[in-house]
Amino acid sequence: MGEGHQQRGAPAGKRLLFPGRRGSPRGLPGGGGAPGAQRFLLGLFMHAWLCVASGSHAQVFNLSLSVDEGLPPDTLVGDIRAGLPAAQQQEGGGFFLSEDSDDSPLLDDFHVHPDTGIIRTARCLDRERRDHYSFVAATLLGAVVQVEIRVNDVNDHSPSFPRDSLQLDVSELSPPGTAFRLPGARDPDAGLFSTQGYTLLQPSDLPEDPAGPFFQLRYGTPGSPPSSSPLEPLDLVLLRRLDREAAATHELHIEAWDGGRPRRTGHLLVELRVLDENDNPPVFEQGEYRAVVREDARPGAEVCRVRATDRDLGPNGHVRYSIRARPALWPLGDAAYFTVEELSGVVRVQRPLDREAQAWHQLVVEARDGGAEPEVATVRVSIAVLDVNDNPPAIHLLFLTEGGAARVSEGAALGDYVARVSVSDADDGTEQEEEAVGEPGVGLGRGSISLSLEGGDGAFALRSGGSPGVFFLCVEGPLDRESRDLYDLRLVATDAGSPPLSTEETLLLRVADLNDQPPLFSREHYLASVSEAAAPGTAVVWVSASDADEAGTDHARLRYALVHLPGRCNPEGVWPTAECGPSFTIDPESGVISTVRSLDREVQEAVELRVVAQDLGEPPLSATCLVSITVDDVNDNEPTFQRQVYNATLAEHTPVGHCFLQHDWQFFELLGYSKKA
Repeated sequence: MGEGHQQRGAPAGKRLLFPGRRGSPRGLPGGGGAPGAQRFLLGLFMHAWLCVASGSHAQVFNLSLSVDEGLPPDTLVGDIRAGLPAAQQQEGGGFFLSEDSDDSPLLDDFHVHPDTGIIRTARCLDRERRDHYSFVAATLLGAVVQVEIRVNDVNDHSPSFPRDSLQLDVSELSPPGTAFRLPGARDPDAGLFSTQGYTLLQPSDLPEDPAGPFFQLRYGTPGSPPSSSPLEPLDLVLLRRLDREAAATHELHIEAWDGGRPRRTGHLLVELRVLDENDNPPVFEQGEYRAVVREDARPGAEVCRVRATDRDLGPNGHVRYSIRARPALWPLGDAAYFTVEELSGVVRVQRPLDREAQAWHQLVVEARDGGAEPEVATVRVSIAVLDVNDNPPAIHLLFLTEGGAARVSEGAALGDYVARVSVSDADDGTEQEEEAVGEPGVGLGRGSISLSLEGGDGAFALRSGGSPGVFFLCVEGPLDRESRDLYDLRLVATDAGSPPLSTEETLLLRVADLNDQPPLFSREHYLASVSEAAAPGTAVVWVSASDADEAGTDHARLRYALVHLPGRCNPEGVWPTAECGPSFTIDPESGVISTVRSLDREVQEAVELRVVAQDLGEPPLSATCLVSITVDDVNDNEPTFQRQVYNATLAEHTPVGHCFLQHDWQFFELLGYSKKA
């Protein structure tokens, strides 16, 4: 268990102590008596011995012994005599012992027999507490043995970490290759029995990640100088990016192991928390939202709710909503009609809607998280505006007359088209199939709007135009402008809403005139007289005719003309059957008949005229009347006899009153006669 060699001289640097210093005086041969006296005597003896030995050059021998730690007490360590030469080993006598320091635990940890020099353990040794002992043993003959006892290491300690567990906070944006320093394990054992390496254990209950592990261990190279920790530093190296949203924590089991057989291990639990970073944008629950809203919804009414989630934590995961403005096709963009609550994502009506103006709205709702550099997501929200019955039907009229005027010819035949009528309702967006009611025998299909015609006294009716929503206003009875020149018609369109809405269209339809009425004189026979002394151009009589056709038109505008009837005149007063020339004319516009030359009652005392009144229609219509004019006599002629001399024979005794001479004065003015004597 040991070996020795010889050395001359006193042991340098050693202080010799008496064996009886601690406990019983077992180091002194035949020891007994009081401890104080023994120490005094032993001290005196050793001083004397040292003086002698130093002067006589005592022999000094070295003895190296070793013993494994952890062996039970009373385990044999060695024999001090083994350090002496063989010749001196048989010499009797005991040994005096000297420890290497005042606090040496030699006599506490070993039993050294003072007579035999046998060394045994006094207790279970612990190399980690003390790995070697040294003392000096001297024989009575002056031989000195310097004893070194080395405690051999055995693998009686497991590697241990400063603590059983620790927490690491690691950002999920840490790049691969990032190293995190870990405390190394300590093993009091030495050499091969100390910590030799580390292993990152994979929990058996977790499936292997096909992408590979997230971490690996990196530590120093074994075989470093004993003065340093050979396996430090110990680093946990990140191999690939972490994702807190996939795994918020990682529980790592690190094993430290030594080189014993069997090897001993120590464990460290690393609870790694992945710190959240704003690496995830908000995600909407739907790729697109579709909603409907009534067009009469009040501002503030809820339309729908959008919801986006952000897998990040804290402010990084707090989502706020807004509507992104877009270029508008209308004066007010879609975003002007709706708003979204910032925190709840509820989309509400912001201003009154009108389906007829815009039936469909598309919004882009934006979800933004609260990160320092916020992530943004968008979603489209399509909102259909549901129609409500807030618009009455509309009636559209197109007159089929020349110029598009609201009129119909009084000569129109039954069934002739007067106007095209179409009905639409803005609530439905397109023209519907309508239905005209109230007119017997008219089938106009089916639909959600009814159309009826009122007024006209049966002169007009509605008929289907063949296409949905198209009708024709037709002549249904005879028309006579002179009897009725204006018809007040009313078209009523009613939808099928609840309550129904209706529209009335009043149609004032004028009957256009035809030249179907001839002129009519106020009298059939006009009587007039004129003085024969009247100057030419003197108005004699005014004839008047009227036309029942439309006033102001050519159909009612008249022209007058005279037709002279044959008349008898006596220019000389002797030819009673002679004809006379025209003496009168008529104004074609006014119908005033006037003289065109001087009159002579004695030539023509009466004139018969026929007046023709003709309108300007096409073809023209005319009428006639008779005008009788008497020429009044004036005293414009002297009396004349037919003969200058009249001869008569008178019988005697002719009675009084008997006519004996007759004078003819037929063609003369009434004369007064007187007899001269």
